[in-house]
Amino acid sequence: MNEIHIPQGGSLRLNEDEISILSSTFKNIGVDISCIDFNQGIVSFPQAYVGYISLPGRKIIINPKHEGVTFKHILRIYYFLYTSDSSDLDEPIYDVDAEKSYDIIQNFVHELEIVTKKGLPVEYKNRRNTLQYLRGNINLTNTALNVKLGKKDIFDCEYDELSHDVPINQVLYKALKKAAQMVDLGTGSLLSKSFHDVSEVFEVPQNIQLNTNTKYCKKVMALAYMILNDLSISDYGNSTYGQNLLINFDRVFEEFIKKILTVYSGDYNFTYWGDEKTYALCRTHDREFFKSYIPDMLYGYQSKSFPNTAYCILDMKNKTSKPFSNADVYQMFFYANQLKSKKVILCYPASKNISNALLSFENEDFLIRKIYAAYINIAGDTSKDFKNNIYSFIENVKNLL
Repeated sequence: MNEIHIPQGGSLRLNEDEISILSSTFKNIGVDISCIDFNQGIVSFPQAYVGYISLPGRKIIINPKHEGVTFKHILRIYYFLYTSDSSDLDEPIYDVDAEKSYDIIQNFVHELEIVTKKGLPVEYKNRRNTLQYLRGNINLTNTALNVKLGKKDIFDCEYDELSHDVPINQVLYKALKKAAQMVDLGTGSLLSKSFHDVSEVFEVPQNIQLNTNTKYCKKVMALAYMILNDLSISDYGNSTYGQNLLINFDRVFEEFIKKILTVYSGDYNFTYWGDEKTYALCRTHDREFFKSYIPDMLYGYQSKSFPNTAYCILDMKNKTSKPFSNADVYQMFFYANQLKSKKVILCYPASKNISNALLSFENEDFLIRKIYAAYINIAGDTSKDFKNNIYSFIENVKNLL
């Protein structure tokens, strides 16, 4: 299939038969179709998204807007978010392989084949059955009754047995079934035989913790969650055209920084809210409603004080323009005023190592006199680069606090 590469937020002229397909695809994944000019046959892709979309005869690759950062670097961040909190940053999962395909299902099937050859994870599960032989702990009363009744299976036993029917395998099986519904897996369809004793689940188990015995499943689990949570298919009528993966990188970058600072910094003063908090009541001629806000992240948040305070506000800005836009500065002043904060740090992605930046205000009456910018290099093709960039960012942020 022909690949067309466009920059994040770019525009593309569509063929006549592609307009309805892309419109249907956007509706299915919750993207506003107002970005499609139906009269001109042009789509202006939303600024937040990177990824790929399959259309008849061609695949559209939406590359990140940061020069030197590829879609595979974004996938690495996705792996980082989907793996457990105890993830080892030195592992090969964080190496960017230029030769590997963008195709999530293809990569998933490849990794699943590796896992099944090694053996699917197992856990001991408690069982209770009547057997012809003694196993585990015996219930004497029921066993005696079975003897009197002349049953063939007389021993009422409770015992532990190794089972493949565990959450990790349930996730992998569900992802495999969804993948098989989306594309022809070829020989990969034979993998379903490995899950003959794994039950199908309606709810996808989330936040599964991997241990030393199951860490070999890390990459395939990340891919499985991507298939289950983010992968869709281009279709229109009775025809299908392939898989789509659109990633809201604004959201992903925010979650990336949150996980870095809460999990890897070793400092428990980094926190974030789960819900918005109200700050005003708005009254109009026909109704009244509350206005609310939610900063991306806080340092030294005091929830028990009144009013609530935070020593520092951290906000994630997925931008390539110069730091400290007026809109961002106004927003930070509002947050700082609400939480009586002494410091503000804006966090930006970059494709190289960039020193911290500083915005100083001349007006001495301002609550905050400085706003800082900290950059994290999300490029680099090895797990060592990835690890070094993460810890360098942590050190830079701590130096600003």
